[in-house]
Amino acid sequence: MRRTPLALASLVLTGAIVLTGCSSGPTDTEVESTSTPTQATVPVNNKTDCSDLTIDKDNTALPSLSGDAGQEPTPTWTGQEAPTNLTVKTLAAGDGDPVAQDSWVVTDYAGWQWNKDKPFDSSYSRGKVSSFSLGGVVPGWRCGLNKHRVGDRLEISVPPELGYGNDESVGPAGTLVFVVEIKDVFTVAEVTAGTKDATVEGEQALADRGITVNGALGTPATITVKDGATEPTQPEIIVLARGTGEAVTAQSTIITQHAATDWTNSKDQSTWKTGKPDTISMASSPALAGLVGVPMGSRVVILLPGAKVGEPAAAFVMDLDRLA
Repeated sequence: MRRTPLALASLVLTGAIVLTGCSSGPTDTEVESTSTPTQATVPVNNKTDCSDLTIDKDNTALPSLSGDAGQEPTPTWTGQEAPTNLTVKTLAAGDGDPVAQDSWVVTDYAGWQWNKDKPFDSSYSRGKVSSFSLGGVVPGWRCGLNKHRVGDRLEISVPPELGYGNDESVGPAGTLVFVVEIKDVFTVAEVTAGTKDATVEGEQALADRGITVNGALGTPATITVKDGATEPTQPEIIVLARGTGEAVTAQSTIITQHAATDWTNSKDQSTWKTGKPDTISMASSPALAGLVGVPMGSRVVILLPGAKVGEPAAAFVMDLDRLA
């Protein structure tokens, strides 16, 4: 789990700004560490050449799965030894865009250690899909999802050398089994361009609050707070430029790019700089209730009070790029 200043993940869950946060996904620690409940640093090798692997399409040792798509399934184990090869079984085929090894993907997933009934990680239980770059996940995911399509539901058996290794003391060791539903696939460039056709409308409201945003629509933005600007006492949302897409609802999941600063301009964060868009579940984001009704493709400014007495407020510029 990577700790980042002004991370939006904690902000939207608590309704107030904090200085630490986390991002979810079956990550490779060369990019960021595992998101499992252990929060351990698990040494894995993400330099594997997928073309060198034997990838099987099925194996009788795989557990059977009960439960409908869109819900966390329950595995029934066969009692057999785990497959030695990476195994990717298609449970249901989609017809959407294909995944490439450098794609960003949006998925629902759950993962189990071999012969374990309780998942060690599950986006279903969090109630939020996960988006991440395939370049930053363990090789079993990067190679296993490659060339599959949006709409596919997969059962993947990942041997230890393509996952998190065999050390039980530091994470989900041994062979792992995942169920993965591919919801969307995109490039970072596609996300960044999401606001390029928006119509500017909130410049005066922004100036009145002492906030400056730089960066053309559809390109990276930065945000600064003018000295002496009044700190917000409750969340404020200003639509700086309005898009023409589908309106955000209380149940939407949004893929965004954003930049943030605290009220003293001493701490900042930018997904444009890291190249890692965020996924926001509106149902888990009380501080962002004011986004309901705002169309996708918009650029907004979000002002939030400090999480604790004495902590500075924060300002975000956020592009609402696409629905997950």
